[in-house]
Amino acid sequence: MPARRLIAEKLSELLSAISHAHRVRIIEELYEGERDVNTLKDLLEVNQSTVSQHLAVLRAYQVVRQRKEGH
Repeated sequence: MPARRLIAEKLSELLSAISHAHRVRIIEELYEGERDVNTLKDLLEVNQSTVSQHLAVLRAYQVVRQRKEGH
């Protein structure tokens, strides 16, 4: 049963990572298409730092991917 325990632990970590309301909103918005941090900030009505912190958690659990675009 160690495999089942490992799966349960990983699933628990993933659910914990997406359990915050802002993270759910970010996932919903990104489902519609790519958004930059400033757009997400405006949609969620929070500051840029808050969005960045939530995105970092989602990236750590590979829920979202980062794509940098230079100007």
